[in-house]
Amino acid sequence: MEADTIHALLAQAFPGTGDHFQVTVVSSAFDGVSLLDQHRRVNDALAAPLADGSIHELRIKTKGTA
Repeated sequence: MEADTIHALLAQAFPGTGDHFQVTVVSSAFDGVSLLDQHRRVNDALAAPLADGSIHELRIKTKGTA
């Protein structure tokens, strides 16, 4: 099942403001990278929606694959 499908089903069942998100990112790009730098990379990737207010709150969990 695609992540977009899961997101759509949950958004339909639990409507809200749509600007609060919790993400978990697991990537080999995080191997050997400090937790702070992992979170910075996620924030950098989402810089535009964070800046324009599309994302009001973002809770981040990250980890490498090693």
